[in-house]
Formats: sequence, structure tokens, C-alpha cells
Amino acid sequence: MTLIAITIAIVMGLATSMYMRQVSTQVIQYADIYSGSQAHWAALSGMEFGYYKSEIGEADLGGPYTFFNSTVALDTSESSDTGAPLPQYYYRVISSATFGNAERNLRILTKMSMKTVWGDVSIIEGSGDVQIKNGLTINDDIYIGQNVSVEAGTAIGDPPDSTTLLYVPPGAVVTGGQEDANFSVGEHRLGWLFHPDFDTDPYDSLLAIAAAITSDNDNKFDGRTTFKEDTLFLNTYTDSTIYCNNTLSLLGMIIIGGSAERPAIIVTTGNLVVGDSRSFETIVSDNVIMISGTLLELDNATLYGTDQSALPPEFRSNLHNEVFSAGDLIVRSDAVLWGQAYATDDINIEGEMHGIAYAPDIFRFTKVTSYLEGAIFATNIIGSSGPNRMDRGQLNMNHFFHEEYFKTFDFGIKDNSLLEF
Repeated sequence: MTLIAITIAIVMGLATSMYMRQVSTQVIQYADIYSGSQAHWAALSGMEFGYYKSEIGEADLGGPYTFFNSTVALDTSESSDTGAPLPQYYYRVISSATFGNAERNLRILTKMSMKTVWGDVSIIEGSGDVQIKNGLTINDDIYIGQNVSVEAGTAIGDPPDSTTLLYVPPGAVVTGGQEDANFSVGEHRLGWLFHPDFDTDPYDSLLAIAAAITSDNDNKFDGRTTFKEDTLFLNTYTDSTIYCNNTLSLLGMIIIGGSAERPAIIVTTGNLVVGDSRSFETIVSDNVIMISGTLLELDNATLYGTDQSALPPEFRSNLHNEVFSAGDLIVRSDAVLWGQAYATDDINIEGEMHGIAYAPDIFRFTKVTSYLEGAIFATNIIGSSGPNRMDRGQLNMNHFFHEEYFKTFDFGIKDNSLLEF
């Protein structure tokens, strides 16, 4: 009986030991499976986060990052998995994640290039139903983010090969205008559109330098300043730049600037007035940037930039002509601007402009003389009869303008390139 009891005890002990060992092994296996699964999904999350950063123009993926107690590192390589060089502009993006003792590595193949930040269509977000009246001429494509009514007889898409497509967001209604053979309505491929954000830091830093001026010195002027000489040679000043800590007037002269690689700059903390109807015409050469801290006004009898109207837009020189206002920006009736206009408040076009008009608040287009050839990026529009009216002037939309200084990364993924290794 003693031997039988000992034998049974040994057998049960061995069975219990084997069972506990099996349970322990399964626990370890399940833990490894769980850790491996978490590391896999963390690596996939890292890949998605890297894609998001690239979409918003951030090239520095870096890391490490934390996803649900996992650590993820992102990296890029110009070599394939085997170490061979990838084709030009192609990159391998690698997401490596660890969770416990598990590690998972995913990669995708991408192609990076540069694209304009401005998109492929002009944008007016709108804050209420917009009316297009027959006092307006409009050619080529534009997006309006509200319901739109088009008055019969409006000049739409009249020049040859200038068919006008009005984009609206999902659910918006367009009434009228369909009787014009050159006019059509549709949703943009991206659905809802919004005017792009604009980084004002480079302008703010120059305005800060001007605001710190306490006395005249070289290219720095303190107090109300007026230039009236026949020719203003900006290249004779340090860094081809003039700073003023007050109102600056440039009256009846020729202003000669820098180059496309290094434009000349005029910056003032107060109003910047260019031209005066009571004086001779003010002519601003190409490659000049003007910056105002309050109001920038291109007054009557001002020509800013080289007139290239004899050439089709796609064949015009890519010159760097630019005006920026930390408040409002006005192009008066007899003024002509060949360049980009950016404001942090309103833009008012009474005269003629060729380029980008970026107005995060209101774009005013109120005169029969109002003319824009280029692109609009604005929240609201005001016409001669009030808000949400487009009833005067001529809009010739296109996207042929200087954009070299305003580009971001274009990030695309090669189909079926996601691989775990």
C-alpha cells in the first residue's frame, strides 16, 4: 500500500508538473502573441502618423513616439530592403515598434516632391448664400462654400476655351446660370474646401525689426518718412532692405529692386502708401517685397511689376513681386499690380491685379474697374451691393503665378508597398 501511494503521488506530481509547465508555456505563448500583435498595430499606427506628418508638410519624422505602451521609431532610407538604391525621389519609410520583448517592422515605399500650397482652384468659403449678378464677368474655375444663385445674363466663360466650373460643397445648391453653355456645376474631388493657412512669421520678424528702430541709421528710419526722388535704388541699402518705424510714403518715382533669388524689401510698421494721384506715376520694378504693419495702399497711377499681358499666363516670367499687410490691403482704381497680395484682414481690389489675392477675412471686389487675373483665397466676399454679392468687375481665374517660395511636400505612397519584415 505504501508503494502504491508513493507511485500515485509521483504520477500525480509529474502530471501536475507537466500541466503547470504546459500552462506556463501557453501563458508565455499568449503573452508573446499579445506583445507581437500590439507591436504590429503600434508599428502600423506609427506609419499612419508618419503619413499624416508628411501630408502637413513636416519632413522630420523622427521619434520615438508612444502608442499604447509601445515605443515606435520612424526612419527613412533611399535604399531598398536589399540595400540597392531606390529610383530618384523614392524613399523607404520604416516604422519599428516594440512592446515587451516583441518587435515589429513595417515599411512602405513613397515618392516625395514639392507642390504649391495653394491647391488647384480659387476658394471663397462664404458665410451665407452667395449671389452672382450679371454685372460680373467670371471665367474659369472657382469654389464657393455656400448655396449660390446665378443671375441670367451673367458673362460666364465667354473667352474661347474658358469654360467655367463652379465647385460647391456636398449639399450646396446652385440655381440659375445653367442656360450658359460655358458654365457647369459640380463638387470638388475633395468635397469641402477651406482657404489655406498662411505663415506670417517671416513678415512679423521683419516688422519686429522695424518696430525696434529709435533713430535714423543707414537703412532704418524712425518716424513718418517720405521718398520723392526720381529713382529709389534699393540695392544701395544694406541687404537691399529699408525699414521704417511709422508711416512710409513712396510718391512719384521709379523703385528698382533685387533679383528673383534675393528680392529687395521695404517694411514699415505703419501705413505704406505707394503712389499718389496728384504726382507722377510710381513704377515699382520686379522682385520687390513691400510689407506694412497696418495698411498697404497701391494708390492711383502706380504700376507694380512688369506688364506681361502680351503673353499667355502659362508663358509669363516667374517673378517675385509681393505685397503683404498685417491689416488691410488696397489696390486703387488706376493702380496695376503684377504680383501676389497677402493680408491678415481684408483685400480691396478696385484696380487691376495679376496674381494671388489672399484675404483671410473679406475680399472686396466692388468697382466696374475691379479686375483680377489669378486666384482668390478668401473667407467672405463683398460686392458693390453688399456682402455675399459678386456683381461688379471681372474675374479671370487661373493658377499661373509665382509659387516657388510657397511650396510644401507632396507625399504619395506606392500601391501595395506595405510590407512587414
